[in-house]
Amino acid sequence: MELLERCGLPRSMPPFLVLGVLAATTSIVLAVVHLAAHRSQPDPQIAIEPAAAGRSGSSVVNSERAQVLSITMITRNRWAAGWSDCTSGPNCKFAAVIDRDGSRATAPEWPVPYATLQAGKEAIAVAPPLEGTLTGAATMMFRLTYDGPVLTKLRYRLPTATFQKNEILSDRIVPGSIVVVNPEESTVRMLRTRGTRSPVCDESGRCWMLTGIGRTDVVWTDDGGRSWGSRSLDTHNQLGRLAVSPDGQTLLSTSVTVGATGQTVSKMEISTDRGANWKTVENPPKSLSAPPLAFDDGTALILGGRPGDRPRIFRVRDGAAKLDRGYPGDLADLSGDAQLMYGFEVPKRRTTEVVLSTDQGATWTKFAPR
Repeated sequence: MELLERCGLPRSMPPFLVLGVLAATTSIVLAVVHLAAHRSQPDPQIAIEPAAAGRSGSSVVNSERAQVLSITMITRNRWAAGWSDCTSGPNCKFAAVIDRDGSRATAPEWPVPYATLQAGKEAIAVAPPLEGTLTGAATMMFRLTYDGPVLTKLRYRLPTATFQKNEILSDRIVPGSIVVVNPEESTVRMLRTRGTRSPVCDESGRCWMLTGIGRTDVVWTDDGGRSWGSRSLDTHNQLGRLAVSPDGQTLLSTSVTVGATGQTVSKMEISTDRGANWKTVENPPKSLSAPPLAFDDGTALILGGRPGDRPRIFRVRDGAAKLDRGYPGDLADLSGDAQLMYGFEVPKRRTTEVVLSTDQGATWTKFAPR
């Protein structure tokens, strides 16, 4: 009874009612303790969602005939690689692997190749829609955070003629079109713009593209597509690629002619004053194996050579292309910048390794991105 009085309960209260009050009080105390303990535990890893995802992509990446299709590297320890498996059934299967500072995760299996992209200081993988248009099936985004892997269905937005600084421009999600990906808002949309290929933004915020029907023009914008500048590069050929240095001062454009023997370089031009003046590059390689790279020092690198031969690395300097340091292998792709160049090989059997260089090709390191 003394205990009841300490709790503020009169001695005259019926015993069963007293027991009920004590039981309720005990439950509340236990619930508070449990909640406090739960809040002190770390949050679990972010679950992969939504249900539109396919099976695990590990079987694709680890299959006997798996091959690397694409690679995007931000640093040596932050990259995304696209993989394919075309021998396990009537249809090819695709997956992607992301590494973030030593932690790796594999994206789900997908029926079309993943596009690997740079989103700020991280690498992501985007699974394009099956129909080649954003109004069809789902477009998925796979990324790896410090809390774990995240797979998100990107919401489709109506096309716009402008874009924001934090958005990604890509011509690898819908063929022949520029697509805008907003990783933070988990949205994707078409860009109604003058350009159709090779979108690249330099460190100043200016974005460049190539466009033209039956010709090649370079266009650029400093205000997210609200206004554009343009210059004609080639009045005869439409295909080609554009490389822009990080500071935006060096630009290299290529025009390609399609013939019976494949694609050959018809014209190559370089500018070292932000596109104000251009000079035709002398002695360019006859064919290109990958888009060129432009550097802040006014030079550029090209991976190419004669059709049918093993690609070699050429350096464009003072308006002429000359054979640069050789590569002891079959390099079939070249991306990056002066601090980190990378690509993958195409040996006789299959492509399973990526090579990288931090000294502009003087030395190379191999690793398997899975």
